[in-house]
Amino acid sequence: MAPRTRTAPREAAAGRGSNGAEVMEAPPEMAPPLTEVEIEVQQADAEAEVRAAVEAAYQEALSAPTAEIAEPELWWDIAGYGPVQPIVAGGPLLPHQVIKVGEPAFVFAIILLNPFLALSGGTNAGDVLANFALPFEVRYQAGNLTTWTLGQPDMQAVHNANLVPHQFFYVDVLTFTGRQPGLYELNISSRILGAAPPYVNAPQFAAYATTVFNIDRDGLFGSRPPGPMRFQIYEA
Repeated sequence: MAPRTRTAPREAAAGRGSNGAEVMEAPPEMAPPLTEVEIEVQQADAEAEVRAAVEAAYQEALSAPTAEIAEPELWWDIAGYGPVQPIVAGGPLLPHQVIKVGEPAFVFAIILLNPFLALSGGTNAGDVLANFALPFEVRYQAGNLTTWTLGQPDMQAVHNANLVPHQFFYVDVLTFTGRQPGLYELNISSRILGAAPPYVNAPQFAAYATTVFNIDRDGLFGSRPPGPMRFQIYEA
């Protein structure tokens, strides 16, 4: 993990003062906290980027020749993405996984149904799950590894929704604000539940995210292997 550093100074909106001297923004650490509206806008932008990336991967798989698609074995999968901070002018510093007390961050859960697993009757695993409109839940559970205690209350959540016919991927988001310093690990799990009658025999599944994506660059020692979602909260 690269250490938290300042980005290069940026010119103010006006660019230069009346005397021609360069006008610089206040250092990000001295900037006022982001407003709720700013946080919501950044969350929506980040979620749109995640959805676009997943959609692009799906379209690439769907357009590939059948011979190039490896035979899948899983009905569905779940992955984690984040944390992501709203990096804006005068806002938090990079990397995203190092969060100052008082700064907001987002974590995304990506649920993928498998439309490539063919089933008898001319259907597939993704359609069977989605067409039943089965209910599902996404659970976030975080712990402070520094104190070996449960993480902050806003890092613990259960979100509920329903699968949608012919929709094969879903993005869920958790928003939290760093409050207690420490090194954290956040786990994401999900359950697809059986529907009410007449679908009493609908499949029920559970899984947890073993694949975690992040957008921070590698540190001085190069690339790192996949691991759990870990991040630091520090107090200035």
